[in-house]
Formats: sequence, structure tokens, C-alpha cells
Amino acid sequence: MGYSDIRLVALDLDGTLLNKDKQIHEHDVKIIKEIMSRGVMVTLASARPLCSMLPYAQQLGIEIPLISLSGSYVSDMQETEILVERPINLAVFKEMAMAFEEKDYYIKAYSKNRLFVQEDDEVTQRYSKVFKVPYTAVGKKQLRDLNISLFRLAIFDEPSRIEEARETLGNWSNYFKVIRDTDRGLEIVERTVSKGTALKSLCQNFNIPLEQVMAIGNEGSDLAMIQSAGLGIAMGNACEELKEHAVYVTKENTQCGVGFAIQQYILNK
Repeated sequence: MGYSDIRLVALDLDGTLLNKDKQIHEHDVKIIKEIMSRGVMVTLASARPLCSMLPYAQQLGIEIPLISLSGSYVSDMQETEILVERPINLAVFKEMAMAFEEKDYYIKAYSKNRLFVQEDDEVTQRYSKVFKVPYTAVGKKQLRDLNISLFRLAIFDEPSRIEEARETLGNWSNYFKVIRDTDRGLEIVERTVSKGTALKSLCQNFNIPLEQVMAIGNEGSDLAMIQSAGLGIAMGNACEELKEHAVYVTKENTQCGVGFAIQQYILNK
């Protein structure tokens, strides 16, 4: 099978499709719309909640479900067709939240379309403005009392404290999975969640073999998606782990790497 047989393209957002100003370059918009006009489906796959992804999906004219919250929620833009919905175990989340709140970690807890934090600080305000995610400050040490479905948890602190947090998470390894581990942050989802499993569910819905899928990303959280797709591509600015497992490495996100990859492997330009 040649890569001209690609029927679905899955694109990460931050660091992949978006430039440093959180915008899609006009060249990439043009190329993406060209393959869509030829019948190739395009979706977005991001750690962002759905509400934060909508402006980009609307700009591109995407109509199929989007992979949000690192793969724990897959839905169309109107949320009338939900393919994947895998929230974190709430009872265990309360235990974990209590442990980290007592040690004063900065914690972000995501429902489908809202962020929950302890306090209304400058960091949260800036994040909400840039990523267009509404938030609720519940009060110091009050995340543990939330009684709603949560899909993604992020914990931030100094490197030494993050290492301690990673070790602490071992107490709940049967319930959670760390899908991104940096020296200053951890990203946690339900243990079966990944962009890769979400992509498989989307392909099953449209009866598309994974061999006919192109996926492009830049971070470790994109690894499962890259490995699941028949044509897994890493951005030029991607982490080394992703580059090692990708079939190809394209240009950087500041150089329209997404458009370049599509032109080279689908449009044959």
C-alpha cells in the first residue's frame, strides 16, 4: 500500500500544528483543506479539553469527532456523538488529590470542558486566557471534595518534588497512568487511556484500517498515536523518543512541518 491510500490524518495541536503564537499557519490550513476536499478525513488529538480545540477545528472545517483530554474523551464538536468517555475513578482521585494538596502541589483537574484548581492565581489566569479554557477555583485543599467526572490531572512543581510525586503515584498505579513525565510536571489519565487507543476507536467508527492513518505529533504523549498509525510522523522539534519511533521526521512546527509532511506523503508534491 502506498501512502497515497491514507484516509485519515490525526494531528496534535501544541508544538505540532500550532506555531509559537498558538496559530495555524495559512499554508498548513490550505494543505489540510486540500486533502479534505479529496476525501481524506482529518481530526485533532490534544491534551486540551474539547472547548479549547473547537476554534481550530472550525477554522479547518473538521466535521468528524476530535480526540481531546489526551484520549480520554472523543466527541464531535456538538457533543452529540461520543465515541470515548473514560473518566478517572473519582473515589481514588479524591485520595490522590488529598495527598498532593496536603503537600501544596499545583494541581489542574479537568472535566470535559472546564478546569478546576485550588486558587485563582496568575498562572491559572494566564493559562485560561491563552488556551481559552474556563476555570473554577474551588478553594485551598478543596479539589478532594469534587463530585464530578474528571478526565485528566496535571501536577506541577520543582524537579525534585515532581520526582517525589511520581513515586507517590505508584500507590494508585492500578487506576492511573502517567502519560507525560517531565522534570517539572506529570500528566495523569485513567489507566487504559492514550491517544493511540482513542485513535483506534475513531478508526473503528469509520471502518478505517490503522494502516491507512497518518498521525503527527511532537511529545511523548503522542507516542501511542504515532505507533498505532500506519504512517507515524514526528515533528522536527519533537522529543527524541518520538523521533526514534516515527516512520519519518518532518520539519519543525515553525516551518509548517505538518503541511510539508502531507505534501510529501499524501499529495506527492
